[in-house]
Amino acid sequence: MKKFFKIVFPLFVGLLMVWSLTRKVEWDVVMQVLQRGISWGWVAVSVVLALFSHIIRGLRWRLQLRTLGVNPSAHDMALAVFGNYGLNLALPRVGEVWRCSYVARRYHLPFSTTFGTMVSERLVDMVVAGVMTLTAFLHEREHFAQFLAGSDGGQRLLDLLSSPWLWGAFAAMLAVVLFSARYFHHTMAYQFVSGFIHNMWLGIKGLKDVPNLWSYLLWSVSLWVCYYLNSYTCCFFFGFTEHLDAWAGLAIFVMGSLSLVLPVQGGLGPWHYAVGTALVCYGIGHELPDPQVQAFIWTSWSIEQGFVLLLGLYAMAALSIRK
Repeated sequence: MKKFFKIVFPLFVGLLMVWSLTRKVEWDVVMQVLQRGISWGWVAVSVVLALFSHIIRGLRWRLQLRTLGVNPSAHDMALAVFGNYGLNLALPRVGEVWRCSYVARRYHLPFSTTFGTMVSERLVDMVVAGVMTLTAFLHEREHFAQFLAGSDGGQRLLDLLSSPWLWGAFAAMLAVVLFSARYFHHTMAYQFVSGFIHNMWLGIKGLKDVPNLWSYLLWSVSLWVCYYLNSYTCCFFFGFTEHLDAWAGLAIFVMGSLSLVLPVQGGLGPWHYAVGTALVCYGIGHELPDPQVQAFIWTSWSIEQGFVLLLGLYAMAALSIRK
């Protein structure tokens, strides 16, 4: 049942969203849009930027791992990241666990410590992504308001975050944790969890010991710039989206990134809905089933996920040969 809710249920929801998006699409018209031509030069630029983003993530992670007394190779870090994203296409969030497990085994580190370094890098990502999201919201607030007005899911999310029931439940969970820590600290289960959290904290704390913190922050900014440019260059695939400026590209990128919070394989469904709605807000088509909207989201998504799959297969092949 647990595996069902982690894997099958999110995929089912994603497929349901895809069906809802595409059931009124005139696919013959979509094919006509595609036959008018795709700028393959921009496709190549987008793919190269995607590759750079994966490599940069690996190099940034290597800076953290050096604080633990190991010096992994850049190639190892690239393989770990390639495999991470490749596995996430099949099993959401499993790639992160595999990445930490692979490095822990190869460099004889506790899994919880490598997991802690991954958690700390995700926290840094949240800060950078939060700044980009806030900037996009402030500059493109009219389009975001239009996006939320046309999205029941967006409005429901805002209602949920402002609900006292949510914060009350969070406070109750915190009270239970504190109670358990006080009265059950002698149990084996508590010792196991406590040890895991301690080792994870070592990985997180290692962020302040990175030899050149400014380099780490520069890698972090470069990573998200690559993510953004990888997304924005998709606008140049087609003539009907090439007029969108950098601010529109940032808004579309942010909307797509927020949709990836839902643990669906490759963002199937939520990403298409978010980006498609964003395009409509910027005057590309009149509704989600519009052929231009569908041509854009399916072409961009297929190229991105196809490249991730190829990198994942390369990583698994390289690691298999190494064994």
